[in-house]
Amino acid sequence: MNSFFFDGLSIQNGRETNMDSILIKEKVLSDRAVCLAVICDGIGSRADGAFASVGVVRMLGSWFDSITDVTRIGLRLRDKLVEIDHDISISADNMCLRTGTTASVLLLDGENYYIVHAGDSRIYSLENGEIRQLTYDQVNNGRLTSCLGGGKKPTIYYNEGRCTNRRFLLCSDGLYKRTGEDILKTALENVNHKICKKTIQRLAQSAIDHGERDNISLAIVICES
Repeated sequence: MNSFFFDGLSIQNGRETNMDSILIKEKVLSDRAVCLAVICDGIGSRADGAFASVGVVRMLGSWFDSITDVTRIGLRLRDKLVEIDHDISISADNMCLRTGTTASVLLLDGENYYIVHAGDSRIYSLENGEIRQLTYDQVNNGRLTSCLGGGKKPTIYYNEGRCTNRRFLLCSDGLYKRTGEDILKTALENVNHKICKKTIQRLAQSAIDHGERDNISLAIVICES
């Protein structure tokens, strides 16, 4: 059975508020470990961006706490994110809020991974010495084309695969805008459960040292058999 080691970080950095939200949880279902990791980046151009990012994380956390089996778990996660988008959009409309958020969600179930995604936060994977972006940026001419809680139907990206002996990195654009894939690859190649927190802190500091002022959020999940 696979085991998971993980840690995460979210910092305000040079912004007046932190509109990012992060969640990492683990539980045992059907005698195997299940891990949920989420990065949400509230849209800064909308005054209430944090409302959507916090809402997505809160509702996904409650859903994860409530599940009791792994049947169709990836598709159930996708359906839940669609439901969450609808609920946040209705609440925001009722409260006259301008909100919206990205959401990059990784669910690890035994030897399988599932990804549900909207926006331009990212999930990377390191396997066999190669780093790969598992999500794609839903952006056109610098503007998001899809988000959650914004009132328009989002384009939800879904994917799944095998996660044995992989390392995953989830991050908001506050990290990757100033951090090349070579740096991310080196970090994932060398990380282990003993230095996971330090690796995350160093990556965030590297982005800051290169001039990043946006909120920075990232999480690393190590999957070992």
